[in-house]
Amino acid sequence: MSDVILYSGNAFSVADGKGRFVLPLEMRKLVTQASGGQNRLCLSIHMDNGCATGFGLSHKQFLFEEVDKLERQAYEAGRDFNADLERENRLGTIEDVNFDDAGRFFLHPDIKDEAGITDAIFFYGVGRYFQVWKPEALIESPDRPALIRNKVRRWIDARAEGAAK
Repeated sequence: MSDVILYSGNAFSVADGKGRFVLPLEMRKLVTQASGGQNRLCLSIHMDNGCATGFGLSHKQFLFEEVDKLERQAYEAGRDFNADLERENRLGTIEDVNFDDAGRFFLHPDIKDEAGITDAIFFYGVGRYFQVWKPEALIESPDRPALIRNKVRRWIDARAEGAAK
């Protein structure tokens, strides 16, 4: 079995009175495992999707090694490649936050602002990381699967009617 941590599944979280969100249990277990047993969550912004991303500390190492691989490939192919800039893009935007044993964490204000997140988020496991969406932004993203967009739309509608928090 591989040591690669793969996130799947999805869940909603609404900020509590202190502004904290709750990392879903299964994702929390994987983040802790990927962070060497620490309750340490790495957050960043997706370069293309307009959402945030989350993962454990081991994924930082993967991102660093991936840039090294891309640099070697470019060198072997005789192409220019700015590894420093690529590391800035992949690693320079990561914010590490702690979460408590119940999974509560504060979403870094810069990440929150960039993703347009206010009081609710949608976690969406997509492999080596999970996405953290403002629910309204996800349903307006035509590249997301209809099943997921429809699920989020139903949650937003139920919340507006007072059925979901």
